[in-house]
Amino acid sequence: MTIIEIRPSQKFRGAWRAKEAPGVEPAFAGPTAKQDALEYARHRFGGRAGEIHVYDDAESAIEQTIPIDGRERR
Repeated sequence: MTIIEIRPSQKFRGAWRAKEAPGVEPAFAGPTAKQDALEYARHRFGGRAGEIHVYDDAESAIEQTIPIDGRERR
């Protein structure tokens, strides 16, 4: 199963990253950074099933798990 993690960036203050695999974690900045990272993750599934794990601002816990059933095509 594919899992994409939405986490705050440790390198860039206020940015969020979508961690998909080692070396594949684009960062998003600005007032909609977290939402932009989440939308990126949704698009990356491309008909595959998996989950998106959204972490809190402190990156200490998962605040939301979004199941992707693989039937959505974007």
